Amino acid sequence: MPTQWTINLATPVDLSAQPYHDHLHAFACGFFQEGDEAHHADDKPFTARLQGPPDKCAGVILSWLPDTPPPATGIPQRLRFGAHWCEVTEARIQRIPLERLTDSVPARRVRLMVTTPAKFRQHGRDYPLPDPYLIYSTLARRFRSAGGQATDDDVRELSRTALLYAHNIHTEPYTWHGARSAGFLGTISLGLPRTAPPGVSRLFATLNGFMVIAGLGHGTTHGLGSTELLQQ
Repeated sequence: MPTQWTINLATPVDLSAQPYHDHLHAFACGFFQEGDEAHHADDKPFTARLQGPPDKCAGVILSWLPDTPPPATGIPQRLRFGAHWCEVTEARIQRIPLERLTDSVPARRVRLMVTTPAKFRQHGRDYPLPDPYLIYSTLARRFRSAGGQATDDDVRELSRTALLYAHNIHTEPYTWHGARSAGFLGTISLGLPRTAPPGVSRLFATLNGFMVIAGLGHGTTHGLGSTELLQQ
């Protein structure tokens, strides 16, 4: 089951004026004791996100996704984001059973808030739009890598039939790896047609719950694609 650490800071820090994504990624790699080879891998078994918006960062949330024991880790006394050193006051750990991901997620329609820039990689290019096919096909691949169970037929059917019902998004630029890029921020409403089979509906709810832990799209180890579930 995924394991999640919430690391609180003594005082909120404003990271909005500097590119923090690479610093967050470096901290997460060090926390999970990833070597140089794993540091540059495309698919990593963890995600990282800020607690709160960048201008009022209150901490860091790290998630180890596989259904295997996480590496032995030590909670640091301070975190570094560029020129900022932040004192750590508290750290909490929780385990999240994959079978409980659907407990609070609707089976047919969901409304999500994307709180940090989200994008996908499509044909070698950045694609900063909430395409349902890309959302659920990439989530299913990562869910399976984490030990989740999903049949090929259900994954194909979900990716093919999921609908984007509404959105209120805008493009948000950001900097990582020394380059400028952009993703989308805002609310999106996703759902299934009434004819969707029960297995597909269950997978839809499961992957939406998993999205809150794993993030959305490309770059979730850098704090990109953070999402929250909203009430309908």
